[in-house]
Amino acid sequence: MRNLSLLFAPACFLFVTLNFTASASLTQKAPARPGRKYSVTERLQPDRLRAVHADRMKFAAERKMVRLRTGYHDDKAILHAHAEDSQHTGGTRPELLAAAKQTGVRIMMLTDHVRPPRDFINDSWRGLRDGVLFIPGAEAEGFLAYPMLSIKDRKWQSRDDYIKLIRAGGGNIFLSHLEERPDWPTAQLDGMEIYNLHADFKDDQMEFIRWMRTTASDPDRLAAFQQLLAEYPQEIFGVTQDYLVDYIAKWDRDSLTHRVTGVAANDCHHNQVITIKAASPDVIELWLTGDKTPSLKITSAQAPRLTELTRHRQAGDIIATLDLDPYDRSLNHVSTHILTHRLNESTVREALRQAHAYVAHDWLCEATGFAFIAETHQRKVAVMGDEVKLSAGLQFRVAAPVAGIIRLFRNGEMVQEVQSDSLKYKVRQPGIYRVEVWLRIDDELRPWIYANPIRVIAAE
Repeated sequence: MRNLSLLFAPACFLFVTLNFTASASLTQKAPARPGRKYSVTERLQPDRLRAVHADRMKFAAERKMVRLRTGYHDDKAILHAHAEDSQHTGGTRPELLAAAKQTGVRIMMLTDHVRPPRDFINDSWRGLRDGVLFIPGAEAEGFLAYPMLSIKDRKWQSRDDYIKLIRAGGGNIFLSHLEERPDWPTAQLDGMEIYNLHADFKDDQMEFIRWMRTTASDPDRLAAFQQLLAEYPQEIFGVTQDYLVDYIAKWDRDSLTHRVTGVAANDCHHNQVITIKAASPDVIELWLTGDKTPSLKITSAQAPRLTELTRHRQAGDIIATLDLDPYDRSLNHVSTHILTHRLNESTVREALRQAHAYVAHDWLCEATGFAFIAETHQRKVAVMGDEVKLSAGLQFRVAAPVAGIIRLFRNGEMVQEVQSDSLKYKVRQPGIYRVEVWLRIDDELRPWIYANPIRVIAAE
């Protein structure tokens, strides 16, 4: 069989070559998948998609405004976003703006692929556009980098030099793609990705590609998938969603010694548009955004019903187009909710430095309004990201828009779990406390909300 390159990752092309005659990549130890019951192929079945959709609609109907107040506005932000920045990026900034307005995103933090002589700061969008705040930045050197000023003509000799350059004058920088650099330190950073859409797909990529090969070359399966994609677009986009154990473990470890703001990485490009073309009566080709040659060729020897797709078609005719990742879908999948007092660049940057934020898979249920606070005698003293001294009467309160499984962690170890839309916990020990909320979706537990920690220090 022919090698398959660059086929499908929900956020970004996987620049790898996948050989379907080799088995080495298929025999690697499967990653831990807490809460997961079904494989990707099972999640793609019509009954599973319908069940997920039904549960999402149920949560949407049950959703209530959270009464517990943080004292801040809750603005949805997207970090790690690409538009007009490379051949393999299919979307434009106007499309990104339209999708942001459609999904309720108020803050768009761009991360251009660096393309000299283009300046990713001065040649990008900055400031409010139609109610959405744009902050320019780059995905570079292993980071999401948001300098205050252009660094186009600046030089650096080391990773530490680059970090100092980005942070100078109030810039922000986050560790990106942890799976590629698990041991990198975070002490000099603002934070790190605790969820990355691209990384989330990697452990499912072989299974998905096998499924896509079969689907694209069978007329009945292809027609059925087109119908499902029209009916359940967000559910299909979410079939690979998992809890990234290694990401969370590093976040917990590093948080023991310093503040590490956890953010989500959408890694959106709008580039997963699969175009299926006739190449000859016995061959079809699969093309992806940016391809100069087809990503995959399938022959009738491999898929006998393929000839039904090519009948009466000329070479180059389009059989089907599958748009898997329009911006609205990827923006709705996950976001970083930032707590601010006003919507401007300086307050957003400071909120991210202070970890006044939480990550949410809003596709499962809109999380806006979620609250995690510390209080004494019913008076709020801290929100997520803050530090507070241990004192008599100190307690945590958590409130979510719908009931789920709320888990409270201290120094990475779970100390309380409740099935509810709220939690109270009397704090008796110093530590780094954070919250997760999980939802039961089609008999699977899926992570919904990850709150940045509140640090409780010993009283003097």
